[in-house]
Amino acid sequence: MECLIGIAFNDYVLIAADMTNAHSIMVMKDDEEKLYQISKKMVMGVSGEAGDTTQFAEYIAKNIQLYKMRNGYELSPQAAATFTRRNLADYLRSQVCLLQFFSFMC
Repeated sequence: MECLIGIAFNDYVLIAADMTNAHSIMVMKDDEEKLYQISKKMVMGVSGEAGDTTQFAEYIAKNIQLYKMRNGYELSPQAAATFTRRNLADYLRSQVCLLQFFSFMC
């Protein structure tokens, strides 16, 4: 069982995740990174199959950095969440994967 939690307060957001990578009843890793800093002010939490989550999180982070280099400014948290949801929907339509997405961007 994987756990991601985010709590939004007035001035900040608290986000946490467990670090366990398990398949059925077997624990594969106990130091899996599930929180990814995708820009200076945005963090994304992912859960699911280890390879899918890592590839997807790195893809999103690199594309958000590319957007900043091309346009000279960062995406807003709402725009980054929309971009991420759209890419996740396209990814799920094109192939079968077990990936859940959790976004708390502040």
